[in-house]
Amino acid sequence: MTDERDAISRRAALVQSATGAAALVLGGCATSSKVQGRAPQVEAQYQDHPSGLERCGTCKHFIPLSGCEIVAAPVQANGWCKYYKLF
Repeated sequence: MTDERDAISRRAALVQSATGAAALVLGGCATSSKVQGRAPQVEAQYQDHPSGLERCGTCKHFIPLSGCEIVAAPVQANGWCKYYKLF
């Protein structure tokens, strides 16, 4: 016989697991170790459009949503500069 005080509904278990997963995802996003760069966009030859298949959004230096570890903000995900390096 199961004690009702110890039983947990499937719905409650799903809500608790979804809440925990969301906390892990959001917590992971908030702990970026990347620091915004200060190199002038002109020096980096930054452009607000990609260079072929190369674009800031796929660069290892890109900081989502509009930052870069090297180039001064704002940097667009669809932009490009001479410091581009694939992940």
